[in-house]
Amino acid sequence: MVRKIISLVLGTVLVISGVYGLLYLLYFTVNPVRILYFLVPGGLFAIGIAILWEDLTEFLRRR
Repeated sequence: MVRKIISLVLGTVLVISGVYGLLYLLYFTVNPVRILYFLVPGGLFAIGIAILWEDLTEFLRRR
């Protein structure tokens, strides 16, 4: 049970930080940003979604 709580919190934090990073790069940078810089928050977002997807599908399968 503790593992699931930690996993859900980790996935949620990664999704939020990925969205925040992408929005920051889109709205608050003045100079052109390289595409490589978008990979970091995009990767965080994708990893967070994968973690949450795995946990939530396993939770829904049990019920």
